[in-house]
Parts: sequence; structure tokens; C-alpha cells
Amino acid sequence: MTAELPEEAVRMRRAAGVVFVDGPAGRRAVVAGTGLDVWEVISTWRENGQNDAGLRRSYPWLTEPQICSALWYYEIYPKEIEARLDQEAQWTPERVRRELPFAQPRRC
Repeated sequence: MTAELPEEAVRMRRAAGVVFVDGPAGRRAVVAGTGLDVWEVISTWRENGQNDAGLRRSYPWLTEPQICSALWYYEIYPKEIEARLDQEAQWTPERVRRELPFAQPRRC
């Protein structure tokens, strides 16, 4: 953790508006003040054809600086975000059923 902090400080300075938080998936880049991971914003941006207007419609509560922060972070650190997007893509419905059976709706 101690080694990560200086690197994270550099990343937060380079991409103002992005902070790092701990969670079940480990430490990750988040758009400050939103709870949204940067990879989530980038995933939505891609789903909207990399269209900024589509991204704004998907997240109308985000400010322009928050959107720009996520996009800028991705531009600076694409490998990190691509790795997380690849990881998330592996969560198919079949895998969820297999690995998280408690997450299934109960059948009476």
C-alpha cells in the first residue's frame, strides 16, 4: 500500500477529479464525488459509440469536469482501464450462476 500511494498521488495530479478508493474488487480509480469507477464511465462511453453527448445523456448528474476527468484518465492510463474492461467482460450470465449462486432469484 505504501508503494501505491505516491503513484496514486501522481495519477490524481495528472487527472484531476479522479480519486482512488478501496472496495471488494480492490483499489480503483473513481470519478470524485460520484462513486462511479472510471471503467464504468468508459464502458458507457463506448456503448454510446464514443459519443460524449450520449455519455452525458447516460449520466445527466455528472458535471462536465467529472466527465472530462474520466475521459482524460482513460487517455492517460488506457492499459489499466482496458484490463478492467476485459475483466468485467468475463462476467457472463453463466459465470454468475456458477460462481455466485446466492445471487440468483429464489424460485418458490
